[in-house]
Amino acid sequence: MKVSELEVKQSFDGELYFRLPDDLLKRLGWEVGDELEFIPQDEAFIIRKVKIDLRKYEKIELDFSSDDLLKYMMFAHEKNITFNELCEEAVKEKLKENE
Repeated sequence: MKVSELEVKQSFDGELYFRLPDDLLKRLGWEVGDELEFIPQDEAFIIRKVKIDLRKYEKIELDFSSDDLLKYMMFAHEKNITFNELCEEAVKEKLKENE
């Protein structure tokens, strides 16, 4: 396997990030939106795609205006979670209320 070095950059709001080259994503079979886990290993990390059992989930379609979507995505960012995690929390909370 080819070893690559990635440049860690800093966003305008101070968050650190790095970009994975398209050819690497393709070789790994990763796509935008895949959930990854970082596993500490010595002085580095192993990054692997989280395998999700889709049989445990139902598809729910959400319809937001562009303004609302931006508001919710910013809220998720402030909580340091993904938009999907925010939606999952909201659905779980609503299900609990209706029990």
